[in-house]
Amino acid sequence: MVKKFIRKIHLWLGLSSGLVVFTIALAASILVFEDEGRELFQHDFYHVKAVGAQRLPIKQLTDTFKVHFPKEKVTNIRFKEKPDAAVLFISRKNITVSMDPYTSTIIGVQKQNRDFYSIVLDYHTHLLMGEFGNAIIKVNVLIFFIMCVSGLVLWWPKQRKFFKQAVRINFKTKNWKRLNWDLHSVLGFYALAVLLVISLTGMFFLYDSVKQFAGFITNSPVPLKEEKFKSTRGEDKQKYGIDKAYGYMASQYPGAMETFITPPADSTAAIRVLMRYPYAITRRQNSLIFDQYSGKILKTELYSQYTGYDYIAKSNYNLHTGKIAALGIGSKIIYFLVALIAASMPVTGFLIWFGKYRKSTKKRQSASASLRSASPVNA
Repeated sequence: MVKKFIRKIHLWLGLSSGLVVFTIALAASILVFEDEGRELFQHDFYHVKAVGAQRLPIKQLTDTFKVHFPKEKVTNIRFKEKPDAAVLFISRKNITVSMDPYTSTIIGVQKQNRDFYSIVLDYHTHLLMGEFGNAIIKVNVLIFFIMCVSGLVLWWPKQRKFFKQAVRINFKTKNWKRLNWDLHSVLGFYALAVLLVISLTGMFFLYDSVKQFAGFITNSPVPLKEEKFKSTRGEDKQKYGIDKAYGYMASQYPGAMETFITPPADSTAAIRVLMRYPYAITRRQNSLIFDQYSGKILKTELYSQYTGYDYIAKSNYNLHTGKIAALGIGSKIIYFLVALIAASMPVTGFLIWFGKYRKSTKKRQSASASLRSASPVNA
C-alpha cells in the first residue's frame, strides 16, 4: 500500500516536472566543463599575448575603461594571479571587458546576453524568464529531491536475492521495455548519491530554511543579507584607492590564485577586496572591506575563522557543480555523466508510463468491446 502511494507520487511529480528536469540537466552537463570550454574557445579573451615587466596600477586600467565606456559603471574587477592573465571589468549593464594589464589595451568585449555559457547558466537558474523562471526552478529542485528519495524506495529489492538483478542492466534482452526499465532504475540508482548532493546543494541556494537548518546543525550563526558599509569622507577628500587596498591584501595574505575587487559604487560606498586561495572542496578565501577615504578596515572575513556553517556555504557551489579540486578532472567527468543520466530519467520514465497507459487503454477497449458483443441488443 505504501509503495503504491509512493509510486503514484513518483509518477505524477515526474510527469509534471519532466521537461524542466530534462532541459536543466542538459544545461548542467554543459556547465560542468565551462572553465575548460572557455579556456579552449575563448582563450584570447582571458589571456594576454605578451607578458610585460610589471602590471599597471588598477586605477590606470580603470581610467582606461572609463575613457572607452563612459556610460558604464564598473561593478567588479577580477583577475587570476598569473602573469598572462587578463584583467576583467564587469559593468552594471552586464558587459565584460578584457584588458591587458601591462599596456591597458582592450583585448575584447563580451556581452553576457550573447555569451554562450552565460545564456546556458541563465537557463539553468532562471529558464531565461527572470524571477518567474527562478520560482519554477525553486519548486522543481524540491520535486527533484522527492523524486530521488521516492525512486530509491521504489528501486529497493524486496528480497536480497533480487539485489544483483537490481544493479545490472541486461543489454542482451530483446524486450525494449525491459531494457528501458533497467536504464531508468539501474542508472538512477548508480547516479543517486550525486543526484542527492546536487538537489540538496540546489535547495541550499534557493531556500533560506535550508540555510537556517545548516546553521542549526552546525550550531553556527547564519550571516544576514549583504551588509552595506559606508565610507566617511575626510576634510581633505583624499581617497585611499583600490591599488592600496589590493596591495595591503597581497602583502598581508599572499599566495592567492584569484582576486575579486568591488570598487565603490558611489562617494559613500566602500572597497571590497576578495582573494581566493588553492583549495580542495571548501573555498578558501579572505575578504576585507576598506573605507575608500581613510583605508580603515570595516570588515574582515578570513578562511582561518570559518564557522561550521561557513564550511557548508563555501563548499556548496563546488559540490553542486562538480568542481572538486581534490578529485581533479575526475569529479567533472562523474558530474557530466550524472547530468546526462538525470536528463535521461524523464525520457525513460515517460516511456515506462506511456507503455503501461497504452496497455491499460487496450484492455479497457477490449473489455468494452466484449460487453457490447455480449449485450442483448447485439445478440
